[in-house]
Amino acid sequence: MKKVILVLCAIFACANTTIAQVTVSRSELVGTKWQLIEDYESDPNDYYEFTKKAVIWHRSNGSTASYPFYLSNTIPTKFDFNKVGVSTKGCYYNKYNKKRGVFYSYAITYFDKSNGILVYKRKAPEDVIGLTDTFTLKMKKK
Repeated sequence: MKKVILVLCAIFACANTTIAQVTVSRSELVGTKWQLIEDYESDPNDYYEFTKKAVIWHRSNGSTASYPFYLSNTIPTKFDFNKVGVSTKGCYYNKYNKKRGVFYSYAITYFDKSNGILVYKRKAPEDVIGLTDTFTLKMKKK
């Protein structure tokens, strides 16, 4: 019985960490603006804008917040500021929140620039109960 439970736990752990990923280049993101959809807390006038070194959150009240970011092929154990503006592609989107002193790493699960859809799932840090957040964004028309 213990072996069955161990095998089931191992399968669950692998299934929980394995996710289809898409490699994205920074050049595909720079200069684009995205609205968060499928989130009850999002304001339809808020949007995210990717620059070479940061993602900027534009709020409907006129305020902004800037988060340094980079792309990587693995989940980093800590945010590497040396890769900001330098790392050119990857399947993980990593950003740093200065106000909270924490970095976030997201697996890019879907990207279609021609149809303007970007989906990523938070991989680190995981919240207290082990759930991760999935974000779906739609590109704003210019």
